[in-house]
Amino acid sequence: MNASIRLAVAAALAFVTVGCTAAPDEPPPPRPERGTIKVGVMPTADAAPLFVAIEKGFFEQEGLEVQPVTATGAGAMLPQIEAGVLDLGQTDYVTTILAAEHGKRLKIIGASAQAGPASYALVAAKDSKIDSVRRLKGRTVAVNNLMGAGMLSVIAMLKDAGLDRDDVTFVEKPFPDMPAMLAAGKADAAWLAEPYLSAGAAQALLRAVPDTVPGRFADLPTSGWMTTDKWRSEHPATLAAFRRGLAKGLRAAADRKEVEAVLPTYTEITAAAAPNVSLGAVPTAVDAGRLQRVADLMRQHGYVKSSLDVRALIAEP
Repeated sequence: MNASIRLAVAAALAFVTVGCTAAPDEPPPPRPERGTIKVGVMPTADAAPLFVAIEKGFFEQEGLEVQPVTATGAGAMLPQIEAGVLDLGQTDYVTTILAAEHGKRLKIIGASAQAGPASYALVAAKDSKIDSVRRLKGRTVAVNNLMGAGMLSVIAMLKDAGLDRDDVTFVEKPFPDMPAMLAAGKADAAWLAEPYLSAGAAQALLRAVPDTVPGRFADLPTSGWMTTDKWRSEHPATLAAFRRGLAKGLRAAADRKEVEAVLPTYTEITAAAAPNVSLGAVPTAVDAGRLQRVADLMRQHGYVKSSLDVRALIAEP
């Protein structure tokens, strides 16, 4: 290679090198408007992706500290979110849709869980004589949130068994209290979530009340995250940081071992019992098609008066 060719090649390489290194890197995301946020959670397996994200420092990587605040259900969180006591909250979706029907300006800003084969169930005490939904007539059923997803599920089961919602008395109790409540005869049945289902079964406290429709709730979205439209519009960088950290938590929570590790940190289940918990699927995003099934069930059973397109409730990324 003569000198002129070597010079030409060197010049070309220099041009390419400068062109590659001079290209600006993607700018970092804006800093959150708030460095610390309070997030309402229900102490169930559905909340695991959030706690995985906290444990692994995913929110911290985004410049955000997430402080979880335990509540009995989404209905209890909603007034606190509206008052600014909580920034975000876990929703069973039913609560958010029902609130929207009543004019509340809310947005669903992330997913958390999807029903699995045994992640929720209607149960009775082990020695109870209630062996079918029909035998619940005139009885008391505990749910974690009146007019929430659990109550809707039980109403659907009652209808298919030839009963009406007024044929039972619904009472609101926290999930952790339900097994003992049933054992003490203070309720006849309860809509219970994991990890309390497997824990109650392991202690020989509970048994399922058979559903007349197998797989009724298969793949139904059970849990996500909500906030007010006002908070969302006033804290776009904080919300974006939360979503990025949550997305990492959702991906990590697809590994069952990660969920088992965090369950004892925020529920009343032991590390030894965690491997027995039945888990649902962990979606990476809100599925509008599946969520529409929830809204349609609410319309069918009189929770809402009109049909709702759930896409209006889902905040764009």
